[in-house]
Amino acid sequence: MTKQQNLVHCRYPKCNLLHESTELSKDCAIKGGGKNSYYHPDCYHTMQTINQIRDIFVQQINPLLTGKQIGMLVSTINNIVFTKGVDVYCLQFAVEYFIHNKPGALKHPQGLHYIIQDRDMISAWKKEQDKRIRQQMRDELKRQAEVIGNDVEVGEFNLTTDNSFNYKPNKKSRFSSVLGV
Repeated sequence: MTKQQNLVHCRYPKCNLLHESTELSKDCAIKGGGKNSYYHPDCYHTMQTINQIRDIFVQQINPLLTGKQIGMLVSTINNIVFTKGVDVYCLQFAVEYFIHNKPGALKHPQGLHYIIQDRDMISAWKKEQDKRIRQQMRDELKRQAEVIGNDVEVGEFNLTTDNSFNYKPNKKSRFSSVLGV
C-alpha cells in the first residue's frame, strides 16, 4: 500500500474548525456510517454528541418541532459549540440538567444560549468535572498499584488496591531533624 492510499479525509463538515487539515491516517481514523466515511476521533465524538443533544431536545423538551425547527436547533447547537467555544459535553450536561432540575424552563432552541449561562448549571458542571477528575485519579492510582503490586510502599505513601491511602510520617526525634539538618 502506498502512502497516498493510507490517507483518508474526515467527512465531518465542521472538521476544518477543529483541525488544520481534513487528511488523516487511516489507522487513526474512526470508520462510521458509509463505506468510505472516516472521521477524526474528536470529530466523530463531537458529531455523535451533537446528535444526542438534538435527539434529547426533540424527545424530551419539544417533540412538536418540525424539520425546519430541527435545522434551527442544530444550527443553534453548532453556533454555541463552534462560535462561542462551549464544550459540547458541557452543553449536553446543561440540557440534561435543565430537564431534570428545572423542567419547563427550556422550550425553544434559542433557550440553549441562556442555559449555558445559568449559575446553578455552571456550578453543577464544575462539581461534575471535579468528580470526574477525582475518579480518573483514583482509577490511575489503582491501576498503578495493580501494576506495581498489591501493597507497595511508594515514598511515604502506601498505595493499596482497595482504593485507599496510608500516610506514614517519618519519626523525627529532634527539631533539627525536622528541618533536615
